[in-house]
Amino acid sequence: MSSQQIDQTELLRKVRLALQSQDYQSAITFLQQTVELARDAGDIAAEGRHLGNLALIYYRLNQPDQALEYFEQALDRARREGDRVTEGGLLGNMGNILRELRRHREAIHYLNQALLIAQEIGDTRGRGIWLGNLALVHDDLNDGQQAADLHLKAIQVARELQDQRGLASRLGNLGNTYVSMSAYQDAIAQFLEAVSIYQALGEKREVALRMGVIGNLYNEMARAATADDQAFDHFDAALHYYRQTLELARELGDMLSEANLLRGIGNVYGNTGRFDDAIHFFQLAVDSFSALGMKEQQAETEHSIQMAIEYRDRVS
Repeated sequence: MSSQQIDQTELLRKVRLALQSQDYQSAITFLQQTVELARDAGDIAAEGRHLGNLALIYYRLNQPDQALEYFEQALDRARREGDRVTEGGLLGNMGNILRELRRHREAIHYLNQALLIAQEIGDTRGRGIWLGNLALVHDDLNDGQQAADLHLKAIQVARELQDQRGLASRLGNLGNTYVSMSAYQDAIAQFLEAVSIYQALGEKREVALRMGVIGNLYNEMARAATADDQAFDHFDAALHYYRQTLELARELGDMLSEANLLRGIGNVYGNTGRFDDAIHFFQLAVDSFSALGMKEQQAETEHSIQMAIEYRDRVS
């Protein structure tokens, strides 16, 4: 091992220690020194790796422009080495940062390049990642149909790989796209499949999140329904999912979600004319908001109780 290699090894050890103690400025300094050593040794591959690690640190420090600059340098080294795997990963990371910066057209350009490389080298997992990330960019652009098509392709890749956690996540992303398109029944179908996967994985928090969303969607459909019987059916479906979510929130000790769900259940009962039930759940919500010290939400829910009492007295 040459002295330069030994020096790089020692510097990388210092980088790891600095990162463990969250001393990012020291980590940057040591990495910049390793870049210089690799460059002096003519080790383009190592130089590229160090530049990529510098980019990741700047990204962690919420300095995306600096991260992009180092990713661009690392990309140049990967291309000079003919390292297509690294090139694809760098392009995809740059695309993700550009999306966060809301430079969407540039993000699409980089992610498409990453996708093309993944297809060329037979990187199925990478293909799924970049398809999903491209879909999210089109979501940002309110291009729902294009986003949905890309999410469906990413879902198919997850099924091919039998990646259950990835599949559940991508189903949820597609569900969100359908929500943005007001295609609520389609969204519910995606969320329900995601729920079944998360249940099998024992991911109660993820189950609760999706169940709550499903309840919200049924509630929204009930409000938009033109026929009373259809509205009532949707409200009952909302109650079904809210109650299941409430049970999970209690198991998880998530008091804020519990309070909001209690209020949501009260609202559904109020909307269907079951005012005594509404008052009961509103009062439980008031108690929960009070315990959390959330005075504004407590006051709003107390007002809901008064409104429910007035409606009940008016129709009795």
